[in-house]
Amino acid sequence: MTLQRLFISVVLVVTHATQSTADEGFFTGDKPPAVRALWPSVFAFVCEGRRDYYTATAFLVGRKPDKRNAKRAEYYFITAGHASKECKGRRRYLVENLNQPRFEKDGITVKRAPQRLKRARFVTVDDTYDIAVVKARASTRIAIGKPVPVDDQCDRALYQEVYSVGFPGVGRRRSLHLKREVKRWSKGRFVGLGIADFRGVDATYIAASVDSLPGSSGGPVVDAHGRFVGVVVKGASGKDNAYRYDVDPRKKNDWQTFLVPCDAVLRLLQRAGLE
Repeated sequence: MTLQRLFISVVLVVTHATQSTADEGFFTGDKPPAVRALWPSVFAFVCEGRRDYYTATAFLVGRKPDKRNAKRAEYYFITAGHASKECKGRRRYLVENLNQPRFEKDGITVKRAPQRLKRARFVTVDDTYDIAVVKARASTRIAIGKPVPVDDQCDRALYQEVYSVGFPGVGRRRSLHLKREVKRWSKGRFVGLGIADFRGVDATYIAASVDSLPGSSGGPVVDAHGRFVGVVVKGASGKDNAYRYDVDPRKKNDWQTFLVPCDAVLRLLQRAGLE
């Protein structure tokens, strides 16, 4: 059953937030198996200028040989579509983590520098769902996770626990008492489906209770079996879509995030020649 057919049966679920409770917060340790498997495939998309610094989340979806150099490959990632316009700095790259401490827990061993893929550039942008494909060239020997498999069966995760991985701007929420942007995971539930507006176009999104903040956009969401569900794109708020977006941990029955469903992501990959 496709997400479009499923929409009729579950749309009432998303209009009643009382059927979903969000887990407020982000984590770095105690990763469930699905998160551990996804972790090395998630990078930060960073745009640096002289005075500004922009971060979104990206995840690996494909790899192709570099026709110009047999020792290099082209790595393809999904990230937030709005990053193409909000990223003003000249330096654009993908990096596996941010703000890591210099030393390991023993205080002596120097940590390995995070893998970085330089000169990331946009391949295609989906203006309906606000997602994009970016690519960068790097050595074939780079230590990187596996491409995340994408299909059109994300409805199998309905009402199930799901997990997101990304780079939330935790400093923007005082209740978390966190300041540094690093790779973090969040958990919640696939609540249902709903219609939302982006730049004047209505589309079907997955409503989920995984926590998100600016910087989470572009992050992958998987179910407990590690199967891809969708991409974090925005919190549900505003008069244009009639949905609620609360980030106050004192409020109960709170769900927060819209995801681009897997079938829409699959169509984008097909357009980019990455199916």
